[in-house]
Amino acid sequence: MTRRIGVLGGYGAVGSAAVRLLAARFDGIVRVGGRDGKRAEAAADALAAGEAAEVDLWDDAALAAFCRDCAVVVHAGGPSYQVVDRVARAAFAAGADYVDAGGDLPLYERLAGTERRAVVTAGMMPGLSGLLPRWLAARTGPVGRLETYAGVLDRLTPAGAVDYLLSLGGRDAESQAVWQDGRRVTRSAAPQVDVRLPFFPGVVSAFPYLGYEPERLAQQLAIPDVRWYSVFDGGAAMMSTLARLQGAMSGEGDLAAAAAELAEAAELDMFGREPYQRMVFTAHPADGSAPSTLVAGSRDTSVLTGTVCGLAALQVLSGAVVPGRAFAAEALDAETLVADLRETDALSVFELLTEAAELREASEEGVL
Repeated sequence: MTRRIGVLGGYGAVGSAAVRLLAARFDGIVRVGGRDGKRAEAAADALAAGEAAEVDLWDDAALAAFCRDCAVVVHAGGPSYQVVDRVARAAFAAGADYVDAGGDLPLYERLAGTERRAVVTAGMMPGLSGLLPRWLAARTGPVGRLETYAGVLDRLTPAGAVDYLLSLGGRDAESQAVWQDGRRVTRSAAPQVDVRLPFFPGVVSAFPYLGYEPERLAQQLAIPDVRWYSVFDGGAAMMSTLARLQGAMSGEGDLAAAAAELAEAAELDMFGREPYQRMVFTAHPADGSAPSTLVAGSRDTSVLTGTVCGLAALQVLSGAVVPGRAFAAEALDAETLVADLRETDALSVFELLTEAAELREASEEGVL
């Protein structure tokens, strides 16, 4: 029997990248689903082995039909805060495993007790941002201190803008927090405003926070100290818009209108500039030896997220992921994912720097 992987939202910015990856690496049928049947057909017709499905994820019968006969269902469309576990439950009912490009803690918590394979936050951040430090730690040995700087200058999709707003709303408890001496320490790190950081172009600002991903990373790898920074590049329009959208961040008011306003601000900040995504991880070995820095980046957030999502689906299909719910950063085989990811065009930079001279030279050149 021919195997199928279904990608819901398969013609969108993230889903189309997952579909392209699967079309190149999967020897079965890729089912492309979405509300617009014509767009789904166009996307499926471009594949050697594709099929289209017109499906509204809020239509129980249509969603069940989409999941039927799929070995894995990938969700790459719709705001996570609305969808939560709706698609996952339909996949499980059809006997399929599940991969979600987003979801975060709410979805992870909803999937407690499942016996199917379910991988959540299989995207760039969170996701790849938690997996790459594990890849790095496998090369350095036990880590005594980890510093991470992650920044994005890119456009926002409508669903991405909604999820971004809500993620910021949960940052109060995380803002300026660090992992120090094996525990969370709140309000202990100051922002770095209008500074030049290695491997980031121009002047940026870095805001420390400790979300669930770095905290779980610190606990699981027994790293005593973790400093995690979100980097903002310019962003005058976005920053001023965010200051007006405090209610939307907490789920109040018209989220769709707020998301549209934020997406427009992001577009203004992009004027005359090239998009980029950059993640810089510096691991200081526990034995006091020289630190190693991993610099990874892309020119398209959606392409990188969708590519990671597609690779996650292949690992689930292969049986490399154990049954049960899991975050992508913790469930996926880091060596395999990084090796496969580097064979795609989703990364514009991937450099491991281990010597002081290498770090200085690469920082001066921007590694690009």
